Amino acid sequence: MRFVLLYFTHFISFGAFVPFLPLYLRRAAGLSQIEIGWVLAISNLVSLVGLFVWGPFVDRTDKRRRTLVMGMIASAALYPAYMLTRGLPEIIGLTIVLGVFMTPVIPLLDDLLLTHIRIHGGEYGRTRLWGSAAFIVGSTAAGWLLGHGVAGGQFFVFISAEIAALVVLATFSSEEINRPGAAVKDRHFWRSLTGPFIVFLVAAFLGRISAIGHYNLYSLYLDKIGVSDTLKGIAWSIGVVAEIGMMFFTGRIIRHFGARWLFTLGLVGSAARFALYAIWPTPTGAIAGQVLHAFTFGAYHVGAVTLVTELAPPGRSATGQFALASLAYGLGSTVGSVVSGQVAQIWGYQVMYAMCASLAVLAALVAQISAPEKGHAAVSAA
Repeated sequence: MRFVLLYFTHFISFGAFVPFLPLYLRRAAGLSQIEIGWVLAISNLVSLVGLFVWGPFVDRTDKRRRTLVMGMIASAALYPAYMLTRGLPEIIGLTIVLGVFMTPVIPLLDDLLLTHIRIHGGEYGRTRLWGSAAFIVGSTAAGWLLGHGVAGGQFFVFISAEIAALVVLATFSSEEINRPGAAVKDRHFWRSLTGPFIVFLVAAFLGRISAIGHYNLYSLYLDKIGVSDTLKGIAWSIGVVAEIGMMFFTGRIIRHFGARWLFTLGLVGSAARFALYAIWPTPTGAIAGQVLHAFTFGAYHVGAVTLVTELAPPGRSATGQFALASLAYGLGSTVGSVVSGQVAQIWGYQVMYAMCASLAVLAALVAQISAPEKGHAAVSAA
């Protein structure tokens, strides 16, 4: 139950962050689509700090609690500072600092939950779905506040949620978060990687490139076709409801077909979704396509983090999760942010979504090249 509360409170803040930062940068800071693309790309690139700094630091020192607390406090303090910045250099500087401290939180939460499940049993998807439900609360609350003229409403929601998450985190003992005796002294993470893990990371990288254009520019796409701010929040929430439904059944899918097939299913569903946006650029089409978010994040993410538990080197679970977060969600998002921003600016949103659909198909093909994962029973709980 405490893991549910921890995910729920923390992901309320993400609901106030992901959909509304691009809008804030466009409206309040006056940045162009290309500039927004660069800012978001830099934000994602900073997550490489997780792979090269946070992941090895946590695996070698086992200071999970301290890292989580620091990340949450710093994020709550820094995100509202966007209200004090206007120029592009200031915004980039703040984005870099904020990214450094936000980076470790979600990979560590996933590592903690998956470790708990491995020892005590359970299903990752059925706990993680509460984080998705919280995204609905955060995005709807922020959209409602902005729609009713509350300047900076998304920042208020973000700070409140992070404070609540810190309160929940305080109920965990050090033994529940840190793992005494589990620290790894060997520094050679890369030498211990297997071929299937590397192929998986390539597929995850391509899949994230395909999806990030949607995440970054969907709200602006809705602006372009005349959707109100309140309806924007509802549209994001529809996607997350579909995501929750998928997460509820991911454990069953993994038990019967394996995590690799769940991961691939997410990529195929994403391709269909982005193709829909490309050929049906209307409010109805844009909102209807949100149902397919069940695949874009629900199947993709649960399949990905579960594959990490199978394929990461022994004792390197945190670094494995940071590898996924940094190379796919970080570097992949960086490349995708720059490319999608340029394509949308020059050729429009329909061409951008057609490109995203094509990349998702390519990622699915790469995922199927990898060797079948072993030990389904061992990871079905994840």
